[in-house]
Amino acid sequence: MSTRDLLEANCERLVSQYNAHIQGVLTLQTTLIRDILPSVTDELELSPEATDWAKEWLDDPYTLFRISRRNKFTRSFAMESIRKNLIWRLNNLWPLEGRSLPIPMIHCLPGNAHDPFGRPILVIETLPLDIDLDAIRPLILRTFERLRAHLKCLNDTLMAPEKPTLQYIVLLDLQGLSLRSFDTELLRWILREIIPRFPGMLAGVFMLNYSWVYSGVWSVARRVLPASALSRVFFPSSEELIDYFTPSSLPKDYGGSLLPLTLLDDPLRKPETPPDGIQPYAQNQPPVQPSPSPLFTMLSPTSILNPFFGYPTDSSDGYLSLHHGRRRKRDLARTLALLFWIRWRKTIVVGLVLVMCALSFKLGKRFRYPRFLRSFWAGKTLSFRTSTKLPGAVTLNL
Repeated sequence: MSTRDLLEANCERLVSQYNAHIQGVLTLQTTLIRDILPSVTDELELSPEATDWAKEWLDDPYTLFRISRRNKFTRSFAMESIRKNLIWRLNNLWPLEGRSLPIPMIHCLPGNAHDPFGRPILVIETLPLDIDLDAIRPLILRTFERLRAHLKCLNDTLMAPEKPTLQYIVLLDLQGLSLRSFDTELLRWILREIIPRFPGMLAGVFMLNYSWVYSGVWSVARRVLPASALSRVFFPSSEELIDYFTPSSLPKDYGGSLLPLTLLDDPLRKPETPPDGIQPYAQNQPPVQPSPSPLFTMLSPTSILNPFFGYPTDSSDGYLSLHHGRRRKRDLARTLALLFWIRWRKTIVVGLVLVMCALSFKLGKRFRYPRFLRSFWAGKTLSFRTSTKLPGAVTLNL
């Protein structure tokens, strides 16, 4: 079966399941809002804002459908899973943070770019080598939440509700990937902690720029990924990629006719509008005296939020641009030198200390005594030699 036939069959099966079970999901949704939400509110002593935010998630029937599908549409199992998920969200995603952008390695193509079955396209690039995994995990959580909200927004505007958009198609760009930058612990954490909370959102993954160089990385990933995920991973050639998506749905980076990836509008990076009555965490705090902020904020070349990694970037009202208007070689050289120092500074410092110790030992061995001691002993030796040559001398005065 070809890639297109397989993805089409999976899409039709998913839509058929949705239409067959959506009424049961809506009935479950009513029970959750009427009975489970008040129970969780009392248990966790939620504020009115937190309760409204939790209800907004329960109002998403597409998410409830995906969780029910993961539990084989068994009502009791689905209800318990949704309840646990709700508590997890309140512990990990609440309170809201103002304008939390997704990680820069994930891009969502504009609405006019989609696969043949109407699913939106995500482009994921590899992580930089020096990234702090502890710092990126909260960003991954927020990114998945944005992806969920984006699917709900797409479905709320559909003209044909019987054919909802429930999943994404992922283009995973492997260029620059290595065993050093591939972290199996991060992958295991995503599979263990994130995917169960946001189930069924990925229809397929197209591996781009794959070659034999990455066979070692793929062999490691195969041991971690479940069989159900492996069946949705594809390795297309450039021609097969364009044939499936058509040039009008791909950026120029991958042979399409759209603008380059860095110039395309990204729906995930549009300002979020919280539901009525829900304010970001920063707005719930006691008012403070506002201070003037600069029109432009400069991002570090090594910042995790910098999509032009290696080059200084300006941020203005959520829009990013190169600080000098172009990619300067000296900026990249400076960043590479900094990364080299961060990676090898301990080795360099230890090496310099060892060299200094070796030089000190060698010089100390060569010049064992201070100059005044050498002069003193040289004078005593000369006096001794002179006194031994005096005629008639009986004793030697040292």
